[in-house]
Amino acid sequence: LDKEYLLVKEYAEGGTLRNYLEAKFLSLNWEDKYGLAFQLSSAINCLHENGMVHLDLHSNNILVHQNSIKLADFGLSRRIRDAGQISLNKFDTMPYIGPEVFGIIRENSRYLNTSEEDKQIEKLKKSDIYSIGVLFWELSSGKKPFADITYDLSLAERIAQGSREKIVEGTPEGYSVLYSSK
Repeated sequence: LDKEYLLVKEYAEGGTLRNYLEAKFLSLNWEDKYGLAFQLSSAINCLHENGMVHLDLHSNNILVHQNSIKLADFGLSRRIRDAGQISLNKFDTMPYIGPEVFGIIRENSRYLNTSEEDKQIEKLKKSDIYSIGVLFWELSSGKKPFADITYDLSLAERIAQGSREKIVEGTPEGYSVLYSSK
């Protein structure tokens, strides 16, 4: 029996968050930005509560439909217990990757006991949270992070050593603390 399969996808008229910000940033007020930030953090919280990590959060993997956030590209996502086997092969998303992940990639070459695995799981969750912080900065600035720097290993090293974008002038303190806290 020959079966045909169809993949039906929802259309997101706003496109990616990156495209949405490029097109509409100047018309967004802080209420709009807070709303998008809340939806994003709620979506990741839902993933984490259901035993998943996304591991590839950036503004081109978030869609906007009728001012609502939709997470996309779950290709690197893992059930939390299976997330130890990850690799980093894209430099274009480097600024969004939590510094914790670089250590996990180095540790993947050896066997981990349960205690070490639990620590890695927490690091992976923190990496998603770090990515949210970078996305919050992007919502406040309208720009890609580190847009004037080449995305390469030296940027990864700078991020791992604590390099971050500066707080955007005019950003409410209650919002900027969300992406600038350590």
